Amino acid sequence: MAKQKLLECRMIIVRYLNRQLLQYISAITLVLLVVVVMGRLLQYLAQASQGELQTEALLLLMTYRLPNFLQLILPLALLLSILLVYGRMYAESEMPVLQATGFSPKRLLGMTMVTTGAMAVLVGFLTLFVTPRGLVNTETLLEVQKNLSEFDLMVPGVFQTLGQGQRTTYAESITGDVMHNVFMHETGTNRVIYAATAIPVEDASGARFIQFQDGSITEGDNTDYSLTTFTEMGVRLPPRALSFTPGLEEQAMTNMQLLEQGQPVHMAELQWRISLVILLPVLALLAVPLSKVSPREGRFARLVPALFLYLAYFGLLVVSRDLVARELLPVAIGLWWVHLLFITLGWLLFSGRLQSLPGLPGYKARA
Repeated sequence: MAKQKLLECRMIIVRYLNRQLLQYISAITLVLLVVVVMGRLLQYLAQASQGELQTEALLLLMTYRLPNFLQLILPLALLLSILLVYGRMYAESEMPVLQATGFSPKRLLGMTMVTTGAMAVLVGFLTLFVTPRGLVNTETLLEVQKNLSEFDLMVPGVFQTLGQGQRTTYAESITGDVMHNVFMHETGTNRVIYAATAIPVEDASGARFIQFQDGSITEGDNTDYSLTTFTEMGVRLPPRALSFTPGLEEQAMTNMQLLEQGQPVHMAELQWRISLVILLPVLALLAVPLSKVSPREGRFARLVPALFLYLAYFGLLVVSRDLVARELLPVAIGLWWVHLLFITLGWLLFSGRLQSLPGLPGYKARA
């Protein structure tokens, strides 16, 4: 009976800790995701305002990029969540009480690894399968946008310079497919076209035209120019070059494509994807001992050294990936030495071997 009560108490504690971790992970992930998405969205909005992207494509672009954002945000969210949740429990003396009742640091680490394992599965699914597909869709959509004419991308009330400065276009307003008070200046011929309305049309063969109505054409310079008025005039647009195969970079390749290529640059990308999965349990191993604070220090005492460790860890992974891709570091060594280094550091922290280092608390794995 006593053992059953003890087991029930432990299950309550485990559910409580997991619930706290998941709440913090969700909140931190949402905040970081909003910051990253807004930064990227502002860049796309700037392109859309310049007529380089259709506004309808913005939502699709952000959706395709979302898995890539998440796979980078989730490891940091896990680290911060462990530090904040366990740091609060240490600062408020909850954790010492739990450890006094037999909830050892090893048990705490094991319980943390359950939540970390679930997150590692999610990150692995994103980085190995979803993100490459999303990058392919992003590149395809951007290629389609490049093949749109300035009239497809027309923004009312904005002068748009396209074709590497060859043409400047302007429309006062747009109603459906009809553009009103349209202006187009061609730099090469110094020709200016003005029309009351303009409508994009496409014939049976797929050829595209802009049908100008009730306007004029001015050619030449200030000293020698001609003015021609018209009731209706069609200008042929260059054909769309949509029958293309997107140039897949390493980040957009599938795992099998990377293995088949087998070059250092491809193996560096594959190791990077796997490293994002390994990153989570190693960060948990580092975060559990770093979260131990005294009531006088407060729950945020270890955030700064933990963030420095995270930046060092992530930075070394990025540098190693670039070195492998440039064949300056053997593929066999690759990114694995970084994981081994921080696994060793995490074990030293957890066992209390680094007790004397400033900012890195010792944390013995005994009850």
